[in-house]
Amino acid sequence: MMELQALIAHLRQYTGIAQKRAIDGVLSRFDLQRHVGAANGVPLVGDDCAVIPRADGNLLFAIEGFMNEFVVADPWFAGWCGVMVNVSDIAAMGGWPIAVVDALWSDGHEKAKPVIDGMKAASQAFGVPIVGGHSNTRSQQQLAVAVLGQANALISSFTAAPGDALVAAIDLRGQYRAPFDNWNAATDAPPERLRGDIALLPQIAAEGLAH
Repeated sequence: MMELQALIAHLRQYTGIAQKRAIDGVLSRFDLQRHVGAANGVPLVGDDCAVIPRADGNLLFAIEGFMNEFVVADPWFAGWCGVMVNVSDIAAMGGWPIAVVDALWSDGHEKAKPVIDGMKAASQAFGVPIVGGHSNTRSQQQLAVAVLGQANALISSFTAAPGDALVAAIDLRGQYRAPFDNWNAATDAPPERLRGDIALLPQIAAEGLAH
């Protein structure tokens, strides 16, 4: 038990987890409604995406920013992840992605190329177009990517209740990608499989297999 408590204490202080607490200070400055069932066309805060209710379903909108150290050290994979994590965020709420845009800063065009190549590769693999964005090649290396999606039925932790069954599905194929905490099970996977995996989440939501 002491070993378990030590592990819990270590994980709570781990940078990748501790950084998540930053959202508390940001959210406290906004008057935001959390998702408890989209209604009346009012945008709501979701788990991974904002939820914008419409007559024909819900628009989903999300953005991810990346650590500068990651973009500098592994620019191609950072570009790939820019698309991949946004597509995953849409799927996590039971939706399918429509398009992505990016904001890319770099110190010259040459340093921007591998980031762009990574985004293009992921865009093609997941079948989600990059439709615009912002670029600055007279700055330090930085990347942010946003996504727009659509969902008819939503999956949300805000609807979870005591007694619910929790299912975790994890792809153990792939390998650790040094030097950061990234498990890469996507770049070498067949695009058809990636798209099929992503398509499972909106299907699960639509059939009411999970809420």
